[in-house]
Amino acid sequence: MVPETHWPCRSNALPSAFCAVVAERRLLKNLAYHLVGSVDVAERAVKQTYTAWYTMADDQQNRVESPFSWLVGTLVRICLGLLEPSSPPAGGQTASEAGRPHVADPPPRRWGVWRDAPML
Repeated sequence: MVPETHWPCRSNALPSAFCAVVAERRLLKNLAYHLVGSVDVAERAVKQTYTAWYTMADDQQNRVESPFSWLVGTLVRICLGLLEPSSPPAGGQTASEAGRPHVADPPPRRWGVWRDAPML
């Protein structure tokens, strides 16, 4: 008789793939929140990221070596796009009333210490 070394299956246990997707989404949402400083904007950025992934052609998805890295990179680009002001031109320069160019102030930091931020 061989002793049983594994845990018995629970009938109410979630599949591991589902748990992985939930953990991935939570990580992406936390990252987006730390980048943009808003729960609603973070959720919108995560939705746009997943929309970009799931609307991508299968052959393009197959060429991605690390889907999670692709998701993180896409999420960061989306968040940066949401943070960019729409009025000043690229390069951060605007013109004063006298027509002299001046460099715009850097954007304020929208996040503090990571451990002080709420978990979503």
